[in-house]
Amino acid sequence: MDVRRRVGPAPAHVIETEVKDDISLFDARRNQVLVLNATASDIWRLCDGEQTVDEIVELLASAYGVPADDIRDEVTATLERLIEEEFLTP
Repeated sequence: MDVRRRVGPAPAHVIETEVKDDISLFDARRNQVLVLNATASDIWRLCDGEQTVDEIVELLASAYGVPADDIRDEVTATLERLIEEEFLTP
């Protein structure tokens, strides 16, 4: 995944619901639900169409107090899945 690529926002057919710190996504076109864990929810919140993949990794690394390289693969995999399943626009 190109780290300079901007990610998001969610397409109009995706409805977001937040319960406590976790987010559930509903794809109205496919009648599909995806429940995000806390980490995936943090990634989702940063996908506003303004942040690049690299910026999302850096922001999360700073928030979690870990090196960016330690979380880059997980963040990238989560973003790729959200895009592949059409919950996010590339």
